[in-house]
Amino acid sequence: MNHRTVLSLVLASLLALTACSAPAPDSKPAAPRHLTTEEADRMALARFTTYRRGSGDVTATVPSGGRTITLTGRIDWRRHHGYAELRDDTTPPTRELVHWNPRGVVDRPRWTGGLPDRPPASGWELHPLQPHSAALDSMLLLLLNLGSDRPDNAQLLARSDARWLRADRIDGVPVIVVSGPGAPGAPAGSGRLGNTRYWIDGDGRLLRFQARLGGEVQWATAELHPTRPAKPLPEPPAQLVQATAQR
Repeated sequence: MNHRTVLSLVLASLLALTACSAPAPDSKPAAPRHLTTEEADRMALARFTTYRRGSGDVTATVPSGGRTITLTGRIDWRRHHGYAELRDDTTPPTRELVHWNPRGVVDRPRWTGGLPDRPPASGWELHPLQPHSAALDSMLLLLLNLGSDRPDNAQLLARSDARWLRADRIDGVPVIVVSGPGAPGAPAGSGRLGNTRYWIDGDGRLLRFQARLGGEVQWATAELHPTRPAKPLPEPPAQLVQATAQR
């Protein structure tokens, strides 16, 4: 089974440090169940429809070490590259710009100007990504992996322990909420519902994604905005390009 076969296989190595979760709020929660054929087809299309968009806006909140980091940016799912502004809820709050790809991240600390279409040419600091120990780094990689150049295998998803959780709406759009293979909030490898959740509309578009990362109690949540016109991402700083080309 290759890394494109099932959504969770791309993400599994990033979710090893997970904690038990509480059930999603619901006045009358339904019991999780196996995916129907139509639901498995939708889930199989989710990363492919994201990839076909090319790039798009993403907003996310990531709990990390007692603080919450807010990410506002853009992802290029074909080139596996992200660009965003990060803010935390400390007092006073800190801000920084980041560019990242699967191999590294550069950040521009002490930023105050929002997310510019033309980022500054200097002041960037290069860091390796540490997805096994840092919730934010895990989320950065997961965001890149929400796009795939082919659909996942619907039959394998239907036979896996992926589960339908409930019906929902996002901005009036009907969606299904499904748990990724492996159940809600169980430690990775436990054989119970997994630590990822996907909100998918009737066209197979992924509108929201959640993950339990790094032993955090709260879910990290990303909102994708498929109806917004996509802006191209600026080119990453030379430091990131050079460092990752050498690996």
